[in-house]
Amino acid sequence: MLLTVGFIFIGCVASSASGSGADVVLSCSLVEEGEGMGGFGGMGGGGLFSRTPATLVLRDLSVTSDLSLDSLTPYNPPAVPDPEDLIFEVRTSSLEIPEADQLLHADCDELEVTCDISQYLHRGAEDSGHAAYFIGSVQVEGGGISLTLVLRMLSVENETPAPSPLIQSKLKLPLSQSGTLLVEVAFLVFSRTQSVMAPIGGEAFLDCGFKLQDPPPVREMKLEWRLQYRGNGRTVLEMTTSAAEEEPTVVVQRQGSAVDSGLAVQERNVSLSLRALRVTDEGSYICTVSSALFQAQQVVQLHVVQMPRVSLSVDKSAFRDDMPGRASCHCERYYPLDVQVEWFSLPPAASEPVSLSKDIALSSHRQYSDGTFSLSSYLTLYRALYPPGTNITCRVSHFSMDAPVSLSFTVSDPEPDQSYLMVLGLLAATGLFLYRLLR
Repeated sequence: MLLTVGFIFIGCVASSASGSGADVVLSCSLVEEGEGMGGFGGMGGGGLFSRTPATLVLRDLSVTSDLSLDSLTPYNPPAVPDPEDLIFEVRTSSLEIPEADQLLHADCDELEVTCDISQYLHRGAEDSGHAAYFIGSVQVEGGGISLTLVLRMLSVENETPAPSPLIQSKLKLPLSQSGTLLVEVAFLVFSRTQSVMAPIGGEAFLDCGFKLQDPPPVREMKLEWRLQYRGNGRTVLEMTTSAAEEEPTVVVQRQGSAVDSGLAVQERNVSLSLRALRVTDEGSYICTVSSALFQAQQVVQLHVVQMPRVSLSVDKSAFRDDMPGRASCHCERYYPLDVQVEWFSLPPAASEPVSLSKDIALSSHRQYSDGTFSLSSYLTLYRALYPPGTNITCRVSHFSMDAPVSLSFTVSDPEPDQSYLMVLGLLAATGLFLYRLLR
């Protein structure tokens, strides 16, 4: 879903203003499970899903933009309320949305924002009366902010005239006088970074935090960090806080993993740090936070990488006796598996290099005990194709590199045959010996 923010475009910002903050309007989908697929608990579940267009209006977000809010137009609901519309209006009394500037500038930065909303059944729902809850997932592409919001319906008794409010046709819930579903953010779990890259043996920091309407410190909370990779999962770390215990209870399953319990309790920062990374640490890390009646999660992708060590070797006997030589480009100890090795030639009189596809062979991948790989690429050097003065380049590209690595050499005249020189030297020494002997 593309982000649509407000109704006015000013400079490089698309937004609208309301009061002291900015309104952000997101094009979303109401996701519902198909018939016969069982109950729908949060955003999970399997089977077929239906999607209905919806709108999420985040009112009066606090932003740090230098743009003057006086020059922006606030969000205006439809002039005539339509019970078919699905407009979720998040009131300003809700929890503060972190990194709201990313949502404010996403359209201008040509970043896609995905937004899904579904009904949510929280713990103790049977005691919640007629209150309705929804859970929303908002993500900025390219590794930006990711939000999971538990939305609680607000009463519209004071918002609508007697005798009864307008009812939304699909959800059978009362609409405000402006035709919106009034909600507030009751619980929020977020991550500022959806994807992290770190080297083997290094450290990684996986961001995760949450917000509650209750002021800190956190009295009751359960945290689980879980690694999921290729269908297999395992618990990395668990933390539990309770009013009866002064200190949180932490259970570490993966040595070298840690969550700062002080930050978790006082600032609701439950980010995970990992030391001494291995290839087996790669995967999707699920941060699940349970507090009060609610539970929500974020997923952070960890990519473990290792840059290849690239070296180049050339057969010094190239072209001798019209025999071809060989150049070898070696990529050692890299991860993940895929690496690209390209060869280019630049003849003496040419101005642009030529990509080489023939006369190239690859070794098989070699894997080491730490999970890294090695590979070699070989170029056969024929004198007719690569005369002396030709510049040959090996270029290596890999996921771990910001830019390819290139190594080059220049084809030189063939070196003299050392065995031939040795024979000439031996003959000369023999002749000198016989000359002295016969004198």
